[in-house]
Formats: sequence, structure tokens, C-alpha cells
Amino acid sequence: MKVLHNIFVWQVLKSVGKILAVVLCCHVYLNMPVFAYDASLVAKIKQGVDSWNQFRKDNPSYVIDLRMADFRDANLKGIDLNKAKLKRVNFSDANLVEADLSGAELEEANLKGVNLSRGRVSDADLSEADLSGGFFIETDFSRSVMTRTNLQKAFLGKAKMGEANLSWSDFKNANLDLADLTDAKLVGVNLEKTGLFAAALSGADLRDANLVGADLRSADLSKADLRGADLSFGEKMAAASLNNADLSFANLAGTDLKGAETRNTTFLGASISAKTILPNGSRGSAAWAKTKEAQFVK
Repeated sequence: MKVLHNIFVWQVLKSVGKILAVVLCCHVYLNMPVFAYDASLVAKIKQGVDSWNQFRKDNPSYVIDLRMADFRDANLKGIDLNKAKLKRVNFSDANLVEADLSGAELEEANLKGVNLSRGRVSDADLSEADLSGGFFIETDFSRSVMTRTNLQKAFLGKAKMGEANLSWSDFKNANLDLADLTDAKLVGVNLEKTGLFAAALSGADLRDANLVGADLRSADLSKADLRGADLSFGEKMAAASLNNADLSFANLAGTDLKGAETRNTTFLGASISAKTILPNGSRGSAAWAKTKEAQFVK
């Protein structure tokens, strides 16, 4: 009986050992860094942008897989990364001026502090990427997907973002002066204290957007959907166009609308206070709110 007991114990310990070995292997595998990129492509890029771009011309169908590659501080001015796989790539503080990243997969990429001015990033996917503090002057992001992207303190003057999906992204303290956001999707976006001077936002979807303290002077918001948007205490809306815009249930408490154009603007349910400055320069009142089917709040 003692022999049988010992055999049983040994078999149990053996089984437990196998289980522990499997658990340990899984733990190591799940926590080890995964390098998805093609190392030979990284080597080609290090040979210089001119030779790389020639390689792209000579091999137009070659799949460019650079996922998770590290190009921080690299000088890649004018590089052709059109339609490249660049998920989680590190471009922080890199020089990507006039680079072509159109159609690229840039989900969760690190472009913090990058200079991508005059670059082409149209039809790309930058979901959850970090572009904070970057320079994107005159960069083309047309039709790109940029949901939940970090663009805090980014410089986007004259950037082209028409028809892009920027929903739930964070532009706090960014500069979008003269940018083109025509028909862009900006649902729930954070534009707090963002510069939008003379920006084109015609037809943009800004439902539930945070525009507190944004500079909207001379901005074109005609036909924009601003339902539920927060424009409270906005002081810079002179010469802004809100013609045919929908401000239903928007927060306009304390907003200075003096000089803004509001032909056929919908104010249904919008919050108006005595601190609101109306387009004609007078203070907000219960009487004015009633004529616009808005609500007067104290």
C-alpha cells in the first residue's frame, strides 16, 4: 500500500509540475516584447531616405511591415511610407516633414513631438495614436480615422482634416487656426482652449463637443451640428458663422456671441444666461430665450 501511495503522489506531483510549466510558459510569452516589424526594412531605411524611396518605386507591391519599430529622433524627411503597417511605431521627435503616410496603419503610434508638416496622412488610421506637441502645419489628414487620438498642444495650422473622423479625440490647447475641418466628425471631441481662428468647420459633426474657451473668431460653423456642445464662457466668437447650425441643447451660458452670424440657427433647448452676450450685443434674457425656444438659466 505504501508503494502504491508513493506512486500516486509522484503522479500527482508530475501532473502539477506540467501545469505549472504551462502556466510559466504562458506568463513569459504574454509578457515578453513582441517585435512585429521586418528587420530588413529597418536596415534599408537606415541606408537613407533616397535609397528607400527608390526601393519603394522599384517594389510597389512589397508589403511594408514596420509595426512597433523605433524611429525616435530619426531624420526621415520626405520618406515614402504610403500604406505601410505602422501600428505602435515610435516616431517621437522624428523629422517627417513632407513624408507620405497616406493610407498607413498608425493605430496607437507614438508621434509625440514629431514634425510632419506638409506631410500626407490622408485615408490613414491613427486611432488612439499620440500626436501631442507635434507639428502638422499644412499636413493633409483628409478622410483619416483619428478616434481617441491625443493631439494636445499640437500645431495644426492650415491642416487639412476634411471628412476625417476625430471623434473623442483630445485637442486641448492645440492650434487649428485656418485648418480645414469641413464635414469632419468631431463627436465628443475635446477642443477646450483650442485655437480655431478662421477654421473651416462647415457641416462638421460637433455633437457633445467641449468648446469651452476655444478661439472661434471668424470660424465657419455654418450647417454644423452642435447639439449638446459646451460653448459656455466662450469669449472669442466675433465674425463666426453659425448660419443654419444646430445648437439644440448646447450650453451657451456666459458665451459671447456678439458679432456672430446666426441666420436660421437652431437654439432649441440651448442654455442661455444673463451673462450670455447675444449676437446683437445685448445680454441674454428670458424673453429672447423664449423666442428661440431656448431655456434661460440663472
